[in-house]
Amino acid sequence: MRTQIIRKTLSALFIALVAPICLYGQASTADTQSSQVAAKFVGVWQGELAGLPSVILTLAKDDGTLQGTLVLNGINRDGGTPHIAVHETHVLLHPNLSGMTLSFTVKGVRPSRTTMDFTVEQTSDTSAKLHCLNCGDDAPTVEITKLN
Repeated sequence: MRTQIIRKTLSALFIALVAPICLYGQASTADTQSSQVAAKFVGVWQGELAGLPSVILTLAKDDGTLQGTLVLNGINRDGGTPHIAVHETHVLLHPNLSGMTLSFTVKGVRPSRTTMDFTVEQTSDTSAKLHCLNCGDDAPTVEITKLN
C-alpha cells in the first residue's frame, strides 16, 4: 500500500514538473513561427495606381511586435494627367497577423470616416495585395511590392 502511494506521488510530481516544460516548448515554437512570418512582412511596400505611387506601407519590429505606417496618396486626374494631390499618413492601429494575412486599422483623416480597416495578403516574399475592407464597393485591391 505504501509503495502504491509513493508511486502515485512520484507520478503526480513528474507530471507537474514535466508538463509545463512541454507546454512551454510548444508555445515557444508557435511564437518562433509567428515571429518568422512577421519578419517576412518587415520592410517598405509600395503600390501604384495610374502609374503613380498610391500607397506606401512601412512595417518594422523594432520592439518585437509588428508595427508601422501607411501613406495613402490621393491621385487626381483633373487636367488630363494623373498627379498626386494629397498624402495621408497613418499609424497602424491593432495590427494582427493570421497566417500570411496582416490586418490593421487606421484612423481616417476626413470627418466622415472614423476608421479604415485593411488587410494585406502576402502572396510571395516580395508581393502582396492590400485592400480596404470598409472603403466602399469600388475600393481597389492594390498589388504592392516589397522594395527592400
